[in-house]
Amino acid sequence: MCWPAPPRPSRRSSNGSPLLWQPGGYDRPPPPCRSLPHVCQNFVVRGCLMTISGGTFDPSICEMEPIATPGAIQPHGALMTARADSGRVAHASVNLGEILGLPAASVLGAPIGEVIGRVNEILLREARRSGSETPETIGSFRRSDGQLLHLHAFQSGDYMCLDIEPVRDEDGRLPPGARQSVIETFSSAMTQVELCELAVHGLQLVLGYDRVMAYRFGADGHGEVIAERRRQDLEPYLGLHYPASDIPQIARALYLRQRVGAIADACYRPVPLLGHPELDDGKPLDLTHSSLRSVSPVHLDYMQNMNTAASLTIGLADGDRLWGMLVCHNTTPRIAGPEWRAAAGMIGQVVSLLLSRLGEVENAAETLARQSTLSTLVERLSTGDTLAAAFVAADQLILDLVGASAAVVRLAGQELHFGRTPPVDAMQKVLDSLGRPSPLEVLSLDDVTLRHPELPELLAAGSGILLLPLTSGDGDLIAWFRPEHVQTITWGGNPAEHGTWNPATQRMRPRASFDAWKETVTGRSLPWTSAERNCARELGEAIAAEMAQRTRAELARLRHYDPLTGLANRSYLQERLAQDGQSAAALLFIDLDRFKAVNDSMGHGVGDGLLIEVARSLVATVRPHDLVVRLGGDEFVVLCHRLDAAGIVSLAERLRQVLEQPFEVAGRKCHISASIGIAMADSIGDLDLVRAADIAMYAAKKNGGNRGELFRPSLYEETTQLVELDNDMRGAIESEQFHLVYQPIFALNPETERLVGFEALLRWDHPLHGALQPGIFIPLAERLGHIHAMGNWVLRRAILQLQAFRSAGPELDLKMNVNVSPLQLARPDFLARLADLLAQVPDLPRHALCLEITETSLSDEAVSEALISIRALGVRIAIDDFGTGFSSLACLRRLPVDVAKLDRAFLGGGHTAAQDHRFFAAVTGLVHAADLKVVQEGIETLDQLALVRAAGADFAQGFHLAAPLSIAAALGLIAASRKE
Repeated sequence: MCWPAPPRPSRRSSNGSPLLWQPGGYDRPPPPCRSLPHVCQNFVVRGCLMTISGGTFDPSICEMEPIATPGAIQPHGALMTARADSGRVAHASVNLGEILGLPAASVLGAPIGEVIGRVNEILLREARRSGSETPETIGSFRRSDGQLLHLHAFQSGDYMCLDIEPVRDEDGRLPPGARQSVIETFSSAMTQVELCELAVHGLQLVLGYDRVMAYRFGADGHGEVIAERRRQDLEPYLGLHYPASDIPQIARALYLRQRVGAIADACYRPVPLLGHPELDDGKPLDLTHSSLRSVSPVHLDYMQNMNTAASLTIGLADGDRLWGMLVCHNTTPRIAGPEWRAAAGMIGQVVSLLLSRLGEVENAAETLARQSTLSTLVERLSTGDTLAAAFVAADQLILDLVGASAAVVRLAGQELHFGRTPPVDAMQKVLDSLGRPSPLEVLSLDDVTLRHPELPELLAAGSGILLLPLTSGDGDLIAWFRPEHVQTITWGGNPAEHGTWNPATQRMRPRASFDAWKETVTGRSLPWTSAERNCARELGEAIAAEMAQRTRAELARLRHYDPLTGLANRSYLQERLAQDGQSAAALLFIDLDRFKAVNDSMGHGVGDGLLIEVARSLVATVRPHDLVVRLGGDEFVVLCHRLDAAGIVSLAERLRQVLEQPFEVAGRKCHISASIGIAMADSIGDLDLVRAADIAMYAAKKNGGNRGELFRPSLYEETTQLVELDNDMRGAIESEQFHLVYQPIFALNPETERLVGFEALLRWDHPLHGALQPGIFIPLAERLGHIHAMGNWVLRRAILQLQAFRSAGPELDLKMNVNVSPLQLARPDFLARLADLLAQVPDLPRHALCLEITETSLSDEAVSEALISIRALGVRIAIDDFGTGFSSLACLRRLPVDVAKLDRAFLGGGHTAAQDHRFFAAVTGLVHAADLKVVQEGIETLDQLALVRAAGADFAQGFHLAAPLSIAAALGLIAASRKE
């Protein structure tokens, strides 16, 4: 919209009559209506320097164009303002008489309530008090001839402003639920482009414009049409690029403030505004939020050249950045009424929110794909004798990490080259030109060749550079290189021919042709992505950590002593045992009880301080020649010589009493105790002394803690198995040995069964014992404290898989049942974790998730309270194995549950005698009377299924219907169910 405005003349007439405000100033004749073919909206022509009579045109003058304060509106409505303090009309559009039935001059200075009615004045003031600049419908007004008018309010400085639009028959109303139907389709989008394709399809379906496009801005400001729906006879624009100059910054900023803009007829004659000489404050009237705001004549020329008569444009934002636009074109004039604009605005808001999330997901996916390489590379850095040797051993990984073709590593005076690096002299000139960035401040360029045309040898190897200065200083760095990437871009018209300037009319004409114009782009590499830059930065941090570690490793003290407490460490203990042997030795293995609670509640600073105090107390209590060791975390060891069994037990008791006393750390009292394992070298057989003491310590902790336990052979098998299973379970959670299978649940119809959901069942593929059932390892997980991590993993996986199953069969409205432990429910943060997991899938109906709990857990008050809160989230609750616990049928209707899953014991062991029929029907009826649904599990025969169906159960599951299925098999069942 390159339409510079000359300085405005005086704003007051000599006789005090209303003044005509128009674009460019007062009392200027309105521009004539040109007979233009109709074209597209909101593409703004901005130019580079253009030759004018031998000189140049300064493009910065275009940024001063008053596109937000044009002083005119489009003629399909009228505009009126009133002073907020006095309520008197300050401005009115010249066509007010045509729209409102009252001439503009007659309302200026009048109280606004006399013009639009007292009720509408009150609504107008309320809209202003709300503080929102965005237009909002405040009411309607009927003219004397019966014509109904829409009133839309917004504010501009000290003015209350009204857009007034007739209710037209041709406006049309959207089909009921059209907006919601379009928005619901967005949930299937996996990428930003897919989302834009769905939005374009939905907009054309709902609004019926001849062409709808999604337009995305690149990092260089240029735009590309990434999605399009059009009338068949129209030329496609999909894939075309448009220069950044088409939409200048002033216009982009406008779209961030007012997301929806419309032009009804590209050949409209702008309607100027009249200002009351006493009420007009002399400041330009900001029409950013007016749906009638006039646009630049250059903009209309641009529309002419693109053969578009009417348009509706929606700005798409990612935070405070204009990501792109949704643009609707029509080849004939068309007024976008309030309902259409509201629908467009709502769709734009939803698309903007999802664009941001999908962008994060896409970036996270790329980052995740590179994390494996990063992890392997970081691991390799710790294996070489020197860091330089480690880099040489990991040469290809260095390049793969960021997708580079070459790299240079400068480290401790050495320079290592990987791949085909640029010539040394040219590379050094480039590095010198980049200055000295701060350590770990990643610098990326994809246009090095364009910056250094004097170095053409860079094309083949160094058109792009990613520079990572290292924290060690002294010029240490890693520089990755990429070669030139030649690509062809198809533009909508020649991007160099922005337009022509006419000095006589002080007007710019936009380019006339938008035919596909191909440009070969050279001198650039592929751009470096944010994921690649992040991986480079993380590598720099890992190198810094590794260098620090290697420095520490060179110091003997840090090789043998714990840096926090000053005690000997595990390494020193092993060397001491190897040197002295285990004969005549005894060892106390000390594990602090409740230390984690102190660490979590008081912070790691207090926790570290407590460990220091514990170390001091241990040293003060043992004999001078005894060795006190910190193994790590809250585990300590005392190695003693020349002590008999009575002496070592007595020492263990003294240590227990010392550690039971409160410690004061940073002014806070810390209460802990200790579980102590005692091992004598002459009574452990072939076991390692530390291992034997560790086993005894586990026995002490198992028996309640705050006690000592002397190792004896009978502990070995029991405790070792427990320790091994504990370690196995920790590793299983970390190494994905667990997986879920899904047993189908069917609704029982009179003649057949219908798939309605699945129960997620946990399985453990143990590397030694094979497939383990939950009944074996769940009690152990609850006992060892792993149930929370395991349960969180199950819940997250099941919710995500539920979303996938529902997407595979949307019309089936599938549900998912997930078993939870009462220990999980009793934990205070369970509800917040569940709410957070559900928030990550906002389009998933909450009733689609059902948590199954055992009947016996209902006696726990904390569990019952948690169930009430969970149901408040919309999640359903089922009693599992109902009929095997203590719940009476009398209190069944008061339990905070929705479903009763009847235990397989109700099926009578496979028999279906008459009394089984009557008993089962009675139980089912009682559960139904409590307003609960009935699920019968364990159906294994056709007779059992007939019994359950005849008794009136709602749902059933069991091996006769379907065994637990893998994901692939479940998807196959879903597909088959959709065909039925």
